[in-house]
Amino acid sequence: MEIVKMIVVLAAFILFFLLLNQLEKSEKLNPEFIRKILHIGSGIGGLALPFIFEKKSSVIMLGAVFLMLLISIRIVKHKITGFKKVLETKNRKTFGDIYFIISILGLWIVSNEDKVMYALPLIILMFSDAFAALIGEFYSKYKFNTGFGTKSIEGSVTFFLTTYFICINFFLFFSDIRSINIVLVSLLLSILTMILEVISWNGLDNLFVPLFVYLFLRLNLYLTAQELMYKFWVIMILFIIIILNRKKTTLTRVAQTASLFFLYIVMIIGGIKWLIPPLIMYLGYYHFTPKVRGQVKDSLRGLLTIAFSTAIWLAMSIILDKNKMYLIYIFTFSLHFGIINLIRDNAGNVKRETFRMNFLMGSIGKAFAFFIINYLALSRIWDFKMLIGIVIFIFGGIFIYETSMKIFYIIEKEKELSGETKVFITSGIVFACSILLLGLGML
Repeated sequence: MEIVKMIVVLAAFILFFLLLNQLEKSEKLNPEFIRKILHIGSGIGGLALPFIFEKKSSVIMLGAVFLMLLISIRIVKHKITGFKKVLETKNRKTFGDIYFIISILGLWIVSNEDKVMYALPLIILMFSDAFAALIGEFYSKYKFNTGFGTKSIEGSVTFFLTTYFICINFFLFFSDIRSINIVLVSLLLSILTMILEVISWNGLDNLFVPLFVYLFLRLNLYLTAQELMYKFWVIMILFIIIILNRKKTTLTRVAQTASLFFLYIVMIIGGIKWLIPPLIMYLGYYHFTPKVRGQVKDSLRGLLTIAFSTAIWLAMSIILDKNKMYLIYIFTFSLHFGIINLIRDNAGNVKRETFRMNFLMGSIGKAFAFFIINYLALSRIWDFKMLIGIVIFIFGGIFIYETSMKIFYIIEKEKELSGETKVFITSGIVFACSILLLGLGML
């Protein structure tokens, strides 16, 4: 019986896709509108799965077939270009359809037959994302570049309002939590998913948003009103800090928004102890590193690489020694701070291929100062091997960065690396040094 159901669902999807393909060929509808019909239609199909199938394995098998089908359409795109255009427009290359199927499968596996936990993430993705995209496509006046593409203020506001409306009504009908909790959960979820949608790229919001909604609900849905109010004030205070500091940073507005999301997640998962190092770096690097004339704004891409190379140690603290992970965590920000000082200093250096030992040692000194301040205030964990390793890798990481830059400029005298590329290199060096430091700490 399950096989028959799978065949029927697959046939229905193929017919739906063929219909959209004909609409695309007729050019009667905007391609973005057709994509969102596919988006909402796929979501409705996903919502129906718990009522159609009894076994998880059936949905997993069906999802695998859908993934192979979508990947095949992309591989043979020259032969069936109409199908390809249903999935993405000329101006927007995306793998959102593939991420959408992965999200449905992921939610199906982890929700443990809890229809509420399964349904709400999909409903938010279906409608909030679709309405935001359509408003942004047809009615937006205030657009901004994310570093990965263009989005609009009108689209983001639409995403927030749609999500809030969905959450309020969903919780009223399908949960037994108090009214004040409904308001707070809905507000927090709307704010955070809106930010997450803004900083996602290439259709990854179809993966990030539903999985984040699921995790948020698991962790927050049944908290007390006081606990939820605390989380709400955390995000409000961080928002005020970001706003007050907006002219004292080299980050783009989108990167500042991503910083708010990053700092909030760090605070909620790790607490104030884990928040202080990134907050000091965010507020301090502009004031305590050299100023650069004609500074090009630092992008979202650069911020995300820094966030990954540091926050991974917060995640690792869940399964490994928390004290050791915290030392590595402080170290990553310290090394980032030292190399950022070097990058900003070298921006005004005409003789790029020559070492300037006094400035190099100044960057090392600032990295050590950053580490010592955070270590004495927040940690004071005595681990001789780790502390010796931190000294070695701060020296080593900064020397490796400076040496690699000098070699590049000796070979390519007329070329200049972008600030974003330098941040990528920095994050790679920081991550490699932190892995070595972890190995030393595990000995």
